[in-house]
Formats: sequence, structure tokens, C-alpha cells
Amino acid sequence: MKIRQTKQEDYERINELNALCYGFEKEVFAERFKERFTYQFDENYCLEVDGKIVANIRLISFDQNVRGKIMKMGGIAMVVTDPLHRRKGYSREIMKFLIDKMGKENFAVSNLYPFNDSFYAAYGYVNANPHVSIKFNPKFMIRWKRLPEGYTVERLSPSDGFKHYKEIYNTRIKDVHGGIVRNEKRWKLWEEKWPGWFAVAFNPKGKAEGIMRYTTKGFMEGFSWSESGKMNIDDIKFLTPQARQSLYHYLYLYADQIVEVTMPVVPYESELYPWLRGYYMTEIKAKNIWMTRIINTKLTLDDLQVAVDGKITVKITDEHCPQNNQTYLITSKKGKLSVEELGEQPSKLEMTQKGLASLVYGLLTANDIESFNWITNAAEDEKALLDAWFPKLPPILTEGF
Repeated sequence: MKIRQTKQEDYERINELNALCYGFEKEVFAERFKERFTYQFDENYCLEVDGKIVANIRLISFDQNVRGKIMKMGGIAMVVTDPLHRRKGYSREIMKFLIDKMGKENFAVSNLYPFNDSFYAAYGYVNANPHVSIKFNPKFMIRWKRLPEGYTVERLSPSDGFKHYKEIYNTRIKDVHGGIVRNEKRWKLWEEKWPGWFAVAFNPKGKAEGIMRYTTKGFMEGFSWSESGKMNIDDIKFLTPQARQSLYHYLYLYADQIVEVTMPVVPYESELYPWLRGYYMTEIKAKNIWMTRIINTKLTLDDLQVAVDGKITVKITDEHCPQNNQTYLITSKKGKLSVEELGEQPSKLEMTQKGLASLVYGLLTANDIESFNWITNAAEDEKALLDAWFPKLPPILTEGF
């Protein structure tokens, strides 16, 4: 058995494995995958048995906004094993390989989308919140049948709208807990052709302040010659309430054509429901949970902004990242954390990496992680300080991979 970085000439076998494991026809996906593989092959690591690739995994390096701090995040994706070689521990081996690699290369945290959360929980990952979408009739946007004064909305092609999308995304993501700061390699993927449109909201000075990426199909409902009219919004971002209102006005203009809009609901914006009017029923759907873990405690916590000053000595335990297995003195001063590594020094307060990750990402409170047995011997004032440092804050992983 051997694990190595893939080469460009491994394309055919990696494409075959993906087809076998994800259920698509390799010929259909081949052209698109081959183009991407030319600049992504070095992100893949394969496991060979007797010279044949039987498993593969992908490690994507991201910059992630965690409570306002941009940190190096390892995104794990495309974990595949040939069905003929399963139940032999190969997926476990490549997972252990990547976690060790992330530790050596100074990744702070790691995220993934699980095929089975129990499998990844065994490697220290904890469940985060799912992606949520809402379905509604655009006539429910009747409140916004007029544009804000001086604002305009334009429908642009993917090529014409992309520069506005990139600019608005890069501005908005600075305030999104869990959001991914896309590098140029990542933006290359988003610039690929797709069969849709951008709706762009411009302020009175002609500057883009909001954008919506969407596709439509069909017309109304009940016509034998057409599918029901539907709009799917892939992404929507706005920098001002007026831009939000303008995009909702654009949706309302489709009320005579579209009967169902599917739109993401994100935790970093105010509630959608007050913006709707005349509705009595909507459909909410949650899917695609993601998972997270801390790879390096010091890199994660150092310089993280917090609301109160204080200090805690805590021993962190982690089965898979030996660099985390030690005692830390965590101090907050003037709104920032600093971390001192104390090695084997004893500490009454102990916490697992899962508990710390749940706090840092705003998923659970100190009392919650106590229920999971992820923290022990915590005094009430220590739990209060942890909750003050890491208040519950729903994150969203803004990138699919």
C-alpha cells in the first residue's frame, strides 16, 4: 500500500473512481472533469495497492472567516474507494494521512461535507448546521413592487455579471462567520459557463450593491405545453437594505411567469419572513450538513477577537492531532486571545478538541458540550467565560466542494 500525490496522467483512473462512487456516467462528466483536473490534480492524493489506484481523496486549501479571523482551512472532498476494495480500511488510511499532512503544513481548521457523519466523527469532526433554502411564490414580494429611489436592476449574462459578483462577494464575505475567501484558483471554477443569469442592483451612482445568480424554467402552471414556472437562486448577496429591496423587486416582476422560487436562507442576514407579504405557506428545506474540526489549537485561537478579558488553563485532548494534545493558558486582553502552550503541565479543566471546535464555530454552549462529555471539571465561572468568548453564532460554509 502506498499513498502519493496524484499526477496529471492519473486522470482516467480518478475519473473512473468518481464515476463508480458517485453514480454518474464517466463519459458525460469526462470533458468537464478533465479540464478541471489540469489545475486541480495536485490537490488529490491516491492510495495504490500493487501499483493500482484503489482510493483517492482531495485536500483543498482555503482561507476561512472564523469569527472575523481569516485562517487556513483544509477542505476534504471526493473521498472515494473502488467498490471492489472497500471494507479494507483504505478510506481510514487516506483520512489519517491528510489529517497528519494538515498538521505538518500549519492548517488551523478543517471542514468537509460528509457522506456519513459517523465516519468522520471518528476523526474528530463535529456536525455543523445544514444549508437551508425556502420555496415561495414571487407574488409574496408584492411589498417591493417599486424600486428604491434612484436604484436600478439589470439582468446580465454570466460573463457580463461576473465582475460584479466577484466584487460584492469579496466585500460581503468579510462579515460572514464560516465564509470562504476565494482565491483566484477558486474563482476560476466560478467563472465557468453555466446556463443562468445575474440580476444586479445598482445604487443611484451606478455602483453594484447587490447580486443574484439564478436560472429559470417553465411558465406558470397547468399548461400542457410547459413545465410549471420555477426559478432557482444559486446565490444572493447584497451590501445594503436598498439593494436587497431591489432584488426582491426583481423577483416580484416574475409573478406572472414563475410560481415557485427556491432561494438560500443564510444566518448572516436578517430574517426573510418580514420581507414577504400575503403568504400563508412556504416550504423550508435543510440539506447538506457540513462538519468541522480544529487542526491546530494555537493557530486557531491566537488573535481571535473576543468581547471580555479573562484567562483559562485547559488541557485539550485529541486522538488524531498530537500537536493539540497538551495544556494551554488562554488569555484575553484588549479584545484578543493569546495562547501559551504549557505541554504536559497538569490542568483540572479538560476539554476535547470536539468541544473546543463546537465553541469556536458557535455551534454549542459550554453547558452543551458538558452534556456531550467534551468538557470536564469546569467551574461555573469558567463556563461563563467560555460562553462570553465564544457566544453561539450560526456559521455557514459558503463554498461547495
